[in-house]
Amino acid sequence: MSPLRISALTLLTTLLTGAGLAVAWLHFQPLAMPRLARVDLGSLVARQQQALVQRIQPGMTVDEQARLFAEAKAFGVQLDAALDQVAQECRCALINSAALLKASSAVAVPDLTARVAEIVRPVASPAAK
Repeated sequence: MSPLRISALTLLTTLLTGAGLAVAWLHFQPLAMPRLARVDLGSLVARQQQALVQRIQPGMTVDEQARLFAEAKAFGVQLDAALDQVAQECRCALINSAALLKASSAVAVPDLTARVAEIVRPVASPAAK
């Protein structure tokens, strides 16, 4: 055999072996797609705002107003902590539902709004009493 043929066969064998290894790797180790979940922050914030608005009354003292403002501020901190906890639980990235433009039915993005609300609600309720 000529050296040119030997080089060509070696190159062809190397390429086929590499392609076979790549196909085997992708078969057993599929590409990891980032996991996403959505949370409707607008509805959570609107619910909290509505609860605070219902408690506003004419002639409230400065202390009562300060307490409402403190509760609103605490809600923001609790919401942030709840989002961190849910992201750790699902091991995924959370996106706001308002930012989700379109998702195909094959790639469903789970909605974890109820879980975030479940975490925030028990902590927020004692302050409201």
